[in-house]
Amino acid sequence: MKELVTFFIGVIVTCVIAASFAEVQVVDAIHSVPAYFVLGDSTLDVGENNYLPNAYHANFPPYGETFFHRPTGRFSNGRNMGDFIAQALALPFAPPYLQPNATFYKGVNFASGGSGLLNTTNPGLAITFNVQLEQYKNVSTLLEKELGALAALELISRSLFLISVGLNDITFGNLTNPITQKQYNATQYINLMLEAYKSGIKTLYASGTRKIVLFGEGVDGCEPIIRIQNNSQCVDFFNELALKFEAGLKQLVDEFHVIIPGLHLVLAYQYNIEHDMITNPQSFGLKDATAGCCGAGILSAQYQCGTKVPANVTGVHQTLCKHPSEYLYWDYIHNTEYVDKVKFQNYCDGNTSFVYPFNLRTLALL
Repeated sequence: MKELVTFFIGVIVTCVIAASFAEVQVVDAIHSVPAYFVLGDSTLDVGENNYLPNAYHANFPPYGETFFHRPTGRFSNGRNMGDFIAQALALPFAPPYLQPNATFYKGVNFASGGSGLLNTTNPGLAITFNVQLEQYKNVSTLLEKELGALAALELISRSLFLISVGLNDITFGNLTNPITQKQYNATQYINLMLEAYKSGIKTLYASGTRKIVLFGEGVDGCEPIIRIQNNSQCVDFFNELALKFEAGLKQLVDEFHVIIPGLHLVLAYQYNIEHDMITNPQSFGLKDATAGCCGAGILSAQYQCGTKVPANVTGVHQTLCKHPSEYLYWDYIHNTEYVDKVKFQNYCDGNTSFVYPFNLRTLALL
């Protein structure tokens, strides 16, 4: 029950990453952020899919090799964005919701690799955003029983909520299905996604949530798994969808700030920073912004990192780069730990070119 005693002890808000890239260092103002809650897809998954036999998985080597030195279920060579934020808040890494015997007093991670805003995205292969919201309601009820209604509400209202979802709806969702394309044009499809997002935010607000970070979309059409379908070139159509979705999220943030002033939403832009990494990788210390560090085949994206190449496929082998921090992509679609670190630094202390309407440091101190 130690966690019950330490809920409201002030923690140190920090944003500076150590030069050794080993730890997040303490830097300034003390403020109490007692917990953090995570919803979304593989960009934030910390092992939820380990408990789903038919889901997308990353619980095998060499995933996790850089920081954890073992696979954890994260779709990365190390920490992901949620982990950096947890360290910045001096909080332990939140456990997956499905992890047996986990305690949720300092946070929980519902993110599931392959998840989408729409229930029709990857059905049966991931826990959808809507189901994650139901799981969160279960945790909220549990906290009320354990702490009492007022203490639970206090905990939730001071906690950070992180949401990163939409990638799978855009790249693998129904819009890639000819039948669905007859039902919706690009604008209508993006609007469906945004309506699902808006509904989710309202659900969180009703439970007492007051601080939410929304992560925008990266350059989805330039991911290795997309490039290999287009002669190793970016697919403009997917990039246009990503831009539309991120622009819609900004409008959503502005809308909620008007209709619910007490709800603090922050949008962490991803498209522009990834675009800069792709067009000028050297300025970020990157040597390759096209292929995955780990995987097999063209751009290391034909077969997932760490998986066996079928015996009947000749001339294709698993490869693993020596220095993941020189790559934008760890595998066929996910960023390396280094890239998430760079993004985090900009989100934490950056200006409105990176995070809107204010940065994560400011959000944590509210």
